[in-house]
Amino acid sequence: MKAGISREGREDLARVVGPGRRFVRGADVIEVLGVGRREAVEKLGAWARSGWLRRVRRDLYIPVPVDADAPDSWSEDPLVVADEVWSPCYFTGWTAANHWELTEQVFRTVVVKTTTRFRRSPMTLLDQDYLLRRVSPDALAWGLETVWIAERRVKVASPARAVIEILDEPRLGGGIRHVAEILAAYLREHDAGLLVEAGDQLGNRTVFKRLGYLLSEMDAAPGVVDRSLERISAGFSLLDPSAPARGPYARAWNLRINVSVGGEDAS
Repeated sequence: MKAGISREGREDLARVVGPGRRFVRGADVIEVLGVGRREAVEKLGAWARSGWLRRVRRDLYIPVPVDADAPDSWSEDPLVVADEVWSPCYFTGWTAANHWELTEQVFRTVVVKTTTRFRRSPMTLLDQDYLLRRVSPDALAWGLETVWIAERRVKVASPARAVIEILDEPRLGGGIRHVAEILAAYLREHDAGLLVEAGDQLGNRTVFKRLGYLLSEMDAAPGVVDRSLERISAGFSLLDPSAPARGPYARAWNLRINVSVGGEDAS
């Protein structure tokens, strides 16, 4: 619920928010109103307590529209918030898979890979959960597509890169069973050969174990199966690293099948 503020306070807020400003920081208050840092912080806090702004994190707020039905829960698009907080970044995992319609399952958590430092993961901002991974700046140089979200350009892993990254860390795809479903959906609409290119760019040959094994189980893309077999690394890996280390070995793929893609956990 919004509380009243003085006419002067409302005029100051209107000047700071301005036309179309989606995020507000202390620096904005200082620049627009010509006040000091301490006064800027006090104004932001007062506006937030009155319900005219909502705090995202330290020194970052979003304006709450005058006609908002529930000011306390008003929010921005989660991808826009993430891009503001952790840029440069991109979205991958189930978030990208959902964007490219490779899955109908909706996940509450947004998967973000960023070059910026963060204290913990997962993290919650504005009632939205985020799963964060840190990457080098080189990771932003390939396999990303620019999309418009709420009038803002953000980066999303391409369909091929999204699939390869969830093969690299199946947890980001909801576990290997859901990863297999995403892979099958990818094959219906996209070039399987691009998965090999994306895997080479990623540089972790374990992904080719999981990719080749799943494709062979689907009896799909035999050319990619052969190219994957040429690229597998030595030593055994788990099909799903988040599941217990048990189950039979697929020696052709240097994989331990600790989760049965079509049924119960391996035993």
